Amino acid sequence: MKNSKLIAGILFVLLTSMSTAPILGQTAETPEIASVKTHIINSIYNKKEYCIDVLLPKSYSTADTIKYPVLYVLDGKYSTGLFYSVIEIFGLAKEVKDLIIVSIDGNVQSESDWLTGRYHDYTPSCNPESDTAIAKFFNIPVIASGGAPAFLSTLKNEIIPFIEQQYKASDERGLYGHSLGGLFAGYCLVTMPDLFQKYSINSPSFWWNNGEMTTEIGSLAIQNQKITAEIFISAGALEGEFMIAPVIGFVESLRNNFPDTNITSKIFNDETHLSVVPMVCSRTLKIFYAQTSTY
Repeated sequence: MKNSKLIAGILFVLLTSMSTAPILGQTAETPEIASVKTHIINSIYNKKEYCIDVLLPKSYSTADTIKYPVLYVLDGKYSTGLFYSVIEIFGLAKEVKDLIIVSIDGNVQSESDWLTGRYHDYTPSCNPESDTAIAKFFNIPVIASGGAPAFLSTLKNEIIPFIEQQYKASDERGLYGHSLGGLFAGYCLVTMPDLFQKYSINSPSFWWNNGEMTTEIGSLAIQNQKITAEIFISAGALEGEFMIAPVIGFVESLRNNFPDTNITSKIFNDETHLSVVPMVCSRTLKIFYAQTSTY
C-alpha cells in the first residue's frame, strides 16, 4: 500500500508539472530579459549541462564594492521569468532589498527531458519500483532516481563558486525550491544545513521514500547538529492530505528538535500545487529580504 501511494504521488507531481508545459516553454523560447545573464555549466559530478540565469539588481555596478545576497532558485525554466516579474513589481515601492537571483535548470530542449532531469536531480534516494512505474506510464526509458547527492555537489562545488567569482555576491545565500525542487531544498537542509542561510521549501514532495526527510531531521538532532538558517515552508491547502501531512510533520519535527530555529510556515487557502507558486515566490522575497516600503 505504501509503495502504491508513493508511486501515485510521484505521478501526481510529474503530471501537474507536465500540465505547465505551455507556459514553461523551451530554452530557445524563453523571453529575453535585458538584465539576465546566462551561463552554461558542465558538471563533473553527474556529467550534465546546466543553464544558469543570473538576475542582477538595477543598482548593480562593477564600479563599486557593494555585494549582494544571492537567492538560488530551482526549475529555472519557469522561475526566471516569474522572479523577474515579481522583483520588477516590488521595485516600484522598494519593498525588498536588492539581491542577485540565480535560477538553475538542466540545459535541455524537450519537456520530457526536463521532467526526467529534475526527477533524477531532486530525488535524494533510489527507488527502482517508482522509476519503473514512471517509465511505463510515460512510455519513456527508465529514469534513475537518487541524483540529489551529485546535484548537491554540483551546486556546492561548481555553481556557487562560479557565481561568487563572477559576480559581487555576499556570503548570504538562499535556496528556493517547489515540489520536487522543494524536496531537494529539504534534502540540502538536512544534509548541509550551513550551505545556505535561508531555505524556502514549498509544496515539497516529502512523501518521498516514506517520509525520509522527516526522519533525517531526527538524525541531525541526535548528531547534535545545529540549524541556524532561516526557513520558510509552505503548501497549498488544495494539494490534499497526501502532500500536506508530510509537510506538517516535517515542520513539527524541525520545531521539536530545533526550537531556536527561525521557521515560518504557511498553508495557503484555496491554492493548488500550481496556483500557489506565484504566491510563494512573492512570500519568499518578503520574508527573507523585506525592507520598509516608501509608500
